[in-house]
Amino acid sequence: MKKIWLFIATWGLVTTAVNIGSHASANSGDSTSPHIDSKFEFPSNKWAISRQTIQVHVPRSSQALTQLWFDIPQNFEFQDSKIEITDENRTICAPISRQGQWLLINFSQPIAPDRKLRIEFNGVRRNMITQLSVYYVYGKTVDGSTNYIGEAYFPTR
Repeated sequence: MKKIWLFIATWGLVTTAVNIGSHASANSGDSTSPHIDSKFEFPSNKWAISRQTIQVHVPRSSQALTQLWFDIPQNFEFQDSKIEITDENRTICAPISRQGQWLLINFSQPIAPDRKLRIEFNGVRRNMITQLSVYYVYGKTVDGSTNYIGEAYFPTR
């Protein structure tokens, strides 16, 4: 009987560990412009306040990044959410403003090439009515060109 309970507990922990976050790679090789490298979500259940993280890669052969724009989903509440930007282990302080459905991040110092930024959106409301969260991301480089970086799609499970 103890073996059955041990098996059930182990299987439950393994299942939980495998389903803890959502990850998808959006890039297969090195690029010459910034792009979304991956996305994560925790917890991954339907009815919760979750943390959605988007990782933006600024490749070695690209220009430095000065701004990011996010077309944010309907279920994102700017006043209730905390946005944190990190580069490896250091936090990047950048003014963040909302203009309608757009979230604008101006970096005080350009993000140098060969960096990976993690933008965490804490406090995103998830439910079955809004169905999904899709962030469309655009970036501006030091040469003044604006590029479509990619989209981060967080489906309802």
